[in-house]
Amino acid sequence: MSSAQHPVQWDRPRGSIFGWSRHERLGQAVLQILMLGGLGALLYYYSWWRSPGRIVTPWLALLLAGAAVYTLAQLIASWSLYFAARRRGAPPPPDIGLTVDVFVTACGEPVWLVERSLTAALAIRGQHRTWLLDDADDPELEALAERLGAGYLTREGGEGRKAGNVNAALERTDGDAILIFDVDHVPTPEYLERTLGYLGDPNVGFVQGMLTFYNGEQGFIARAATESSFDYYNPTCMGSDRVGSASLVGTNALIRRKALESIGGYRPGLAEDLATSIALHAASWRSVYVAEPLAPGLSPADATSWFTQQLKWSRGVFELLLTDYPRYFGRLTWGQRLSYLVRMTYYWLGPVVAVHVVFLLALLFGGSGVAKIDFQEYLIHIAPAAVCVLLIRQIAIRFWRHPSVSPSFLWRPWILVPATWPVYTLGWMMALLRMPLSFRATGKTPTAREFPLGWLLPQLVTSALLVGASPTRSGSPRTAAPRC
Repeated sequence: MSSAQHPVQWDRPRGSIFGWSRHERLGQAVLQILMLGGLGALLYYYSWWRSPGRIVTPWLALLLAGAAVYTLAQLIASWSLYFAARRRGAPPPPDIGLTVDVFVTACGEPVWLVERSLTAALAIRGQHRTWLLDDADDPELEALAERLGAGYLTREGGEGRKAGNVNAALERTDGDAILIFDVDHVPTPEYLERTLGYLGDPNVGFVQGMLTFYNGEQGFIARAATESSFDYYNPTCMGSDRVGSASLVGTNALIRRKALESIGGYRPGLAEDLATSIALHAASWRSVYVAEPLAPGLSPADATSWFTQQLKWSRGVFELLLTDYPRYFGRLTWGQRLSYLVRMTYYWLGPVVAVHVVFLLALLFGGSGVAKIDFQEYLIHIAPAAVCVLLIRQIAIRFWRHPSVSPSFLWRPWILVPATWPVYTLGWMMALLRMPLSFRATGKTPTAREFPLGWLLPQLVTSALLVGASPTRSGSPRTAAPRC
């Protein structure tokens, strides 16, 4: 079946011009104005730092310059994806003659959690065969699969973790496509009806469904973690899809078997999904992103689960930035290069925050020997940039969100994500030094303590130093003058 029989459809509601609805045109116009204002505000802020003699310490000036270049590049690239975002139209019909194997991956999770996901997978409408891929070889789960009527697959050892689990199942099944769900995600009955038709285009290698989470009310961490995903899984992924670079995210993914076989199977590693995506795109397979909440799951509900997940992801993504991205660069389109660069450098946020923490500590303890700064002037110059960055992100989410996503101001991620800077910085250092990190699954159930001290120690120590140094600094003779 040729791609002409199932061409890509983008939304074209009544009243649209050139495929854009009035709502979309308004969103694009507002974003364009804000982005131009944001660029001007950033340049205004950076021009203040360039004043002669502002930073006295050369090595600190170099670090701050690097942080500034990264921030500017990351923001402009992210804004470009916001601007490219667009909704797809109705999906092609799913009756395309392809057989489907549904994989529910498990490894030591509670039986009730597995049962909920497996039951939902079996209830998906359309012809398919559902398999439980149990990497823990649990007799209880084997009995569960038999009772529910699902296939049960296990293997010797755990080499390659999730990727190895999927690849082992590929060798023992024969569906034209596989549909993968993590054990905490609960697919809706219409999942295949909304996704399978896209594989009618033989050039499409995979269809990625939107990730949403249903446990946001479990506490601050769960709510903040859920809200931190709104930006990526709404405007960012929609923009990436528009430029042909939607990527796999580990679950809710429909993948053509032939595509996986062409790259040697699912790629193992800490960021196996991103590694598989970039290999598929480099092999000229196309991708589709379906921005619908078709299989909600669980977000991390406590600090241990969140930091464990973020360390694993950042270490794995940084490794791909240093290895796979340059290796495949020449085989990617410019849209794919931009999207993967945005994704793979996102966690540099950690080292950037670390640089600013070091700068503030050096300034508080070193005074004019480090920098000559009037704090009031600093606030005047950074305020317009900060406001524009917040507004652009919030407006992009508001215009390109799914109706299930709250349009209210998302303040929790602005606390949780920057507070993760020690973990992201550690992930970067481990990637640079090629330090191994053992695979650890993200916790699916909350622990007794939402905020364990061990994970928060670096943040608490630096906060104490900053607060403790401030009175000393303000009371010292050399800081009595307006400029320090």
